[in-house]
Amino acid sequence: VLAEALDRELIVRQSSDLVSPYVGETERNLAALFRDSDPAHTVVLLDEVDSFLADRRQARHSWERTQVNELLQQMERYPGIFVAATNLIGGLDAAALRRFDFKLHFRALKPAQRLALFAREALGDERAPVPPPLARHLNALEGLTPGDVANVCRQRALLGEALTPEQFLRRLAAECRLKGAEERLAV
Repeated sequence: VLAEALDRELIVRQSSDLVSPYVGETERNLAALFRDSDPAHTVVLLDEVDSFLADRRQARHSWERTQVNELLQQMERYPGIFVAATNLIGGLDAAALRRFDFKLHFRALKPAQRLALFAREALGDERAPVPPPLARHLNALEGLTPGDVANVCRQRALLGEALTPEQFLRRLAAECRLKGAEERLAV
């Protein structure tokens, strides 16, 4: 959205694009990402940045620190727009957090957003009224995210199913339950 609004090319890289088993190669790949990006015409997005910016105090190998150091230096010098995404912000190196001008946290959907997104995906129109029993169940799904809805939409497409609104809601509830189980396991 940002790249489109600024009429810039979006360059997306993931850790699999940059990590190498050879010592020093990952650092060279990180340097090349920034060197080869035109800061006036691109937005650079590094997904799952926690792969590169883990807290250096937890590092067990010198190459873990050098990768963090390289990315920190590249971020510091890069005059363009750099965006990093992670689900594990708590594990990032403190020096990395200081280098980001903005930190955005994408929270779960609010009740009105849940209803509108459900209506759009399960009923075919975001303005369609959601039946009260379904709305009550949706309101109970406090951790529902757009990603959960996208998962159910992908399931529907992959299986070639035409889900009733009730079936769609059951799948959403299953997605939320699964996330809850994962969160309890991580604690």
